[in-house]
Amino acid sequence: MIFKGRFCTVRHKDHAVPTPPPRPLLGHDAYLDIRAWRCTSAPGPLLLVTSPRKTGPAVRRNRFRRQVRMAFLALSGRLAGQPWVIWVRPARSAPPLDRLTFRDIEGQLGLALGRLPATDTP
Repeated sequence: MIFKGRFCTVRHKDHAVPTPPPRPLLGHDAYLDIRAWRCTSAPGPLLLVTSPRKTGPAVRRNRFRRQVRMAFLALSGRLAGQPWVIWVRPARSAPPLDRLTFRDIEGQLGLALGRLPATDTP
């Protein structure tokens, strides 16, 4: 699904997580587990959001996914034209999804995207 021509969301079997998976961009105390890798077949940035069932009921998981999408859309100008796959999921140390605010998500996503190298793979 393409959002406003800026990024695509990745659906089931549209992606392949590299083996071994890339290292998290943020530390252990972060609320979000954010990982990134380059995908040569993608024309621009791709977003993969995972929220397992054990993180809460469907309403909270869907709200979390929407908030991550909107935060990514707000920050996607940094990744314009770069073929990154950004994988976001709640970290083990994260509070329940209903207490995770949009500002928390946007702040941690912005910090992680700022750590991406411009030309090298992570």
